[in-house]
Amino acid sequence: MKKMMMNASVRRWIRVGGLSLWLLGGASAAQAQSYQITGNVNTLAALFSPGPREDQQHAADFNWYDRPEARVAQALSEYSQVSNGGYGKASMEASIGRLKAFAESSYPSGIPEPHYYGYSFGTAQATFADTVKVSGAGLALGAPVRYELHLWIEGQISQPSFEIGGHLVSDGIAEIRLIDRVSRAEKIFSWNAKNQSTGWYSVALDTEVGHDLLVTGMLYASATVDSSTTLAHWAQSDFGHTANFYLQTSQPGLNTVGASGHDFTISAVPEPSVGALMLAGLLVLVTLQRRRQV
Repeated sequence: MKKMMMNASVRRWIRVGGLSLWLLGGASAAQAQSYQITGNVNTLAALFSPGPREDQQHAADFNWYDRPEARVAQALSEYSQVSNGGYGKASMEASIGRLKAFAESSYPSGIPEPHYYGYSFGTAQATFADTVKVSGAGLALGAPVRYELHLWIEGQISQPSFEIGGHLVSDGIAEIRLIDRVSRAEKIFSWNAKNQSTGWYSVALDTEVGHDLLVTGMLYASATVDSSTTLAHWAQSDFGHTANFYLQTSQPGLNTVGASGHDFTISAVPEPSVGALMLAGLLVLVTLQRRRQV
């Protein structure tokens, strides 16, 4: 998967897994684009031998920006299978502040009879972007404030997650960004299931009242298996349990509602029991961060 990148021009873009998320810099950015969700799923199963070659591939995507469709959850799901049982499947869901991605693949061994040769994979990706106006709390224009973007991520990748030669691969990747559209300052955090645990992660950005903040999130899952695997013949990346994104401000009363109408405060969690657990974890994270700053 390609890493998310940004150039230095006023009109900038993030590219992830074949999708482009357009970001417009400058003070008038919110007028050009305020909020967006994108999604992509791609599945493939191929059989090279024995018998006639088979190729099954199914893919789908969407890209909604400044449209009513971006204000509600959008989902995709695809499945591909060949006659020897090899398959790839993927599903995702995207909404402002909440993303899900799931991928699974399986392929029979090519070592015993009848010596199958082929491969399968599934990939899923979801992104969102929203614009938050830095305002409120009775503060004057230009007053310095801080915004923190928190990621709560659940899920897992199957083990082993990689085999030498790339015959078996499962990946789970997430990213959060805070971008000041006026000063163009930005903070980025990238998460990888291969070397980081699930739970809470965050970035913080110093800004000013009157500025616009771009809040973005990305979640990616993939699973690939081919007939040469020796460690396993099945792989899964399960982040269909959700990645949630929340904002916390340095001053009570500062705005946390995006141009989409989504409220990024943790009080907006849909499931009350899960929300209580996440709130407790967030309070611990914030306390630790504040202690480090003392």
